Amino acid sequence: MTNINNNKDVNLKNPFEVKTPETLTPDDIASLFVNVFTDFPRLLSAEHTFLHGPRGSGKSMMLRYLEPKVQLAAHEVKDTNELKHFAIHMPIKKASYSLSELERLSGSPYDLLAEHFLITNAIKHILESILELSISSITSLNEIKTFSKKINKLAKGSGSSFEISIAELTCQDKLIQEVIELFDHETMLAKNYIRNLAFEAVLRPYNEALFGYDDFFLPFIKLVKKLSSTPNGPIYLMIDDADNLTVRMQKVLNGWVSYRSTNDICLKVSTQQRYKTWRTSQGILIESPHDFSEIDIRQVYTSKQSGHYYDRVFQIVSRRLELSGFTNTDPNLFFPTNPAQDTKIEKIKLQIKTKWEEGNGISSRKSDDVIRYTTSEYMKELASTKKKNMYSYAGFKSLVNLSSGMIRNFLEPAAIMYSDVVASGSTNGIEHIPYEIQNSVLYNWSQEYMLNGFDKLEQDELNKQTSVNSQDAITIFNDSTKTEKIKNLITALGESFQQKLLSEDTERRYISFMLSSEPDAELADILNTAVEWGYLQRSTIARKEGIGRNILYILNRRLAPYFKLDASGYAAHLSITPDMLLIAMSSPRAFVRERFKDGTKSKASLAQQRLF
Repeated sequence: MTNINNNKDVNLKNPFEVKTPETLTPDDIASLFVNVFTDFPRLLSAEHTFLHGPRGSGKSMMLRYLEPKVQLAAHEVKDTNELKHFAIHMPIKKASYSLSELERLSGSPYDLLAEHFLITNAIKHILESILELSISSITSLNEIKTFSKKINKLAKGSGSSFEISIAELTCQDKLIQEVIELFDHETMLAKNYIRNLAFEAVLRPYNEALFGYDDFFLPFIKLVKKLSSTPNGPIYLMIDDADNLTVRMQKVLNGWVSYRSTNDICLKVSTQQRYKTWRTSQGILIESPHDFSEIDIRQVYTSKQSGHYYDRVFQIVSRRLELSGFTNTDPNLFFPTNPAQDTKIEKIKLQIKTKWEEGNGISSRKSDDVIRYTTSEYMKELASTKKKNMYSYAGFKSLVNLSSGMIRNFLEPAAIMYSDVVASGSTNGIEHIPYEIQNSVLYNWSQEYMLNGFDKLEQDELNKQTSVNSQDAITIFNDSTKTEKIKNLITALGESFQQKLLSEDTERRYISFMLSSEPDAELADILNTAVEWGYLQRSTIARKEGIGRNILYILNRRLAPYFKLDASGYAAHLSITPDMLLIAMSSPRAFVRERFKDGTKSKASLAQQRLF
């Protein structure tokens, strides 16, 4: 039994509460962080790195864990001088970087001002991090004065007229704040300039400071590294959610990646799968591994490493239960399964084993028959009594499967479940989340994603259509129906997978498909948008010919309760032609009817299956 300690305040704290990593303190990050990804050590290497993954997959937590204050709080080091890098978290928010006035410019004027904005924002994050290191107790006043003088001289060389009051200030922190004021001032001047362009027919010269990467930012970085208060090694500038930048700003950032500057600064760039270009403003292509390395944490669940994901979620949940005061922190006890369903499933397993032992099995191994057909037979039993909605998705392992490799997709429904238990009056010691509450929340959570999630997608597409810029070269196909096409596609897939699950076929557990040939531009755009919004996940699979790999699309397991699917895994995938997907986007029923018109057990259908 799991009980909360006697401290009543703990009862009011939701152990699964999801907070944006930016709002967490260094102590919070240090306490909550668990190394979920085997690729985490690769992030520490002194090279430019792109970190790809959907929202909620843990990218920001990984980046923030590298910050000096967090490393100290986590007792990874005793002093910042022990750190081999100086990590700076720089979140990209659309409001700060998507400057509509700036988009009126083209060519060099745009490139110069866009880089200026990126640099001033990066510098302010670096200086604010230096302030957090309590430099007044580490670095002497004379050292900070010298640092401030050199920065001021460097800025004047780039055209700044701002004068730091070095002689008048006798406090290290105030001197650094004055340096920050310099860059706030230059940012304001640039913003005022581009705002005034809206009222001018002719482009006038920009007569204020312009900071470039090579002639200003790199010299600034070298000065920061020399401070006795900063960690040893290169600066890791962690640019979080870089796909929020416009395409042209992404090109400016790519220009930074092309520099061989990793001895002084390494760019750690996270994206949510929407990074649109790998070219610089000069049209030069940056390539991996020549210019940067890539970490794709989307593969953590779609690859054969999925078992490790279960173990890491187990660690995360255990840690959260422990921090919230629970004495028994076993997630399997906290999220129990439905015992009545467990009993029935065990009975079906025994029947399958007996059938195999009598020589009537399907697979060459008894365990394979049990894995492949147990859930199918139980689902068919429920369907025959019109009780498909009675299938229970409760249980820790089931919640892990439904999260589809994104820890936030575990924590969000778990937080709702916990709140529902508290709201029911269980405030004197929550021992576990009843399976009935788990099931209710999961069905609603899945339905909300299918029914209401597309409203958000439609609004986003409308906003994109009104704000699209010709310089970004974004093409929109039938935006009035794009959302409807994606919804139809997901519906067609979900219903097809359910039909396979309830069939008598050799392979029944489907949740993925592979395109048999290259899609056209519109279909590719539809699929990319479905991946971007999380309805599909993208992986790869080896071709039958043995050369190259094909793209595999996996339905988000969060949709399993909505479509009544087995979320525990998949043994095969459907091979679908682009033409069939076009039918799916138009009419889900027509797709299902056409896909299985010869019966789900036809030889052609079985020939298109590929075992993992």
